[in-house]
Amino acid sequence: MRLSMFTGPYPVGENLGGVGLRLWELATSLADAGVHVIMACPPGSDLSWQRPRLRLAVFTEDSWPRLVEASDAVLTTDLPDQRVLLHAYQLGKILLCENATPIEHLDYTQVRQATDPQGVYDDLLERYLLQAWTCDHFVLRSAVERSGILGTLAAIGRLSPDHHARSRTLEHLLTLLPVGFTTEAAAIADTAPVTATPAEFVWSGGIWDFYDTVTMAQALAQLRDTGRTARARFLYAPPADQHIAEMARLVQAVGRLSLDQLVEFPAGPLPHTARDGVIKASRVLVVLGRDGAENHTCLRLRLRDALLYRLPVVVDDLGASGDWVTQWGVGLAVDTRDPDAVAGAMAALAFDDSVYRRCRTAIDRARGPHTYQANLGNLLAFLHAGRRAPDAGSARQRAAVAELLRRRPSLIAAPLNPI
Repeated sequence: MRLSMFTGPYPVGENLGGVGLRLWELATSLADAGVHVIMACPPGSDLSWQRPRLRLAVFTEDSWPRLVEASDAVLTTDLPDQRVLLHAYQLGKILLCENATPIEHLDYTQVRQATDPQGVYDDLLERYLLQAWTCDHFVLRSAVERSGILGTLAAIGRLSPDHHARSRTLEHLLTLLPVGFTTEAAAIADTAPVTATPAEFVWSGGIWDFYDTVTMAQALAQLRDTGRTARARFLYAPPADQHIAEMARLVQAVGRLSLDQLVEFPAGPLPHTARDGVIKASRVLVVLGRDGAENHTCLRLRLRDALLYRLPVVVDDLGASGDWVTQWGVGLAVDTRDPDAVAGAMAALAFDDSVYRRCRTAIDRARGPHTYQANLGNLLAFLHAGRRAPDAGSARQRAAVAELLRRRPSLIAAPLNPI
């Protein structure tokens, strides 16, 4: 099986993170299982990272059509370059995707501050619908995402008795690959030396407007004022070309609360291979989001760090991530609208060894079920079977794709809004 994986805007190399890291670990796991993978990555990727059965190529206007044509199957991210989708679809390739409903995009400045916000968002929705209509298999990170795509497939008319006849669980159509890590990543992380000064708390991902970092700062101030001084480390600054209001709010709060000596901001980009040593200098992972549809439906990819580094979590109780933390017992879920509750949870995990040990024991139980190696069986079975979806090439599918292209002719060109 030859699989081309198009990573969209996510590079491979020292700038790995978020979705890009998930794709990298999926690619390495598939390659280790015998699938021949080519990752088509944006410029700036480090091609020296390739390994047996895993080749890296830079996405260019000249190269991408050939990568599709030389493959048995093509995997794209959410909101992909729709030309890749259409070319693979028209050639009858097996299409897979790492798919998510475009809800968080409503918080993006590129949408909110656009001249025509609804028009920009409509473009994202059409790309999502094109993917929903053409893909043969969906790789999903959580149960809530699985429910979301099933609702979409039913609403647009893709679910059918034929799908149900092939599998009542729709395993031919869906793979649940939970947020987790590879056994290779665990072996590397377990032996990595600590390279940073101790900090009780770590914010291990980006800062975006749907997060709530100010409540974390208020909790740190409350801990300090009650004689329980603790430090927090933020690993990543927002992209230089984007204004993230939450970052401005955090900087203002740190200054107002006199936390400059307790909060560490990144001095520069953190290379991926340096993450292990920095994160291991912390005791607790903090992931606090704002109440909203994005939070309700998103399981944070950075929860991988809780499992990989055995870090108990303080998380908001307002959505899918809080539900997951509570289900597995790997941390404390609190209402971020109550700063006292957040401070109490942070204090418990930072200073109460009995609470900390209980969460660490739960993390050890959860690690095995969340490795890629424990969850790839269904996806590998799909790839080895080499069968497209039951409705692939059907009159209904062809008509739906034609209607999408009629409604938005720009789908045949490079993305207008490459978010």
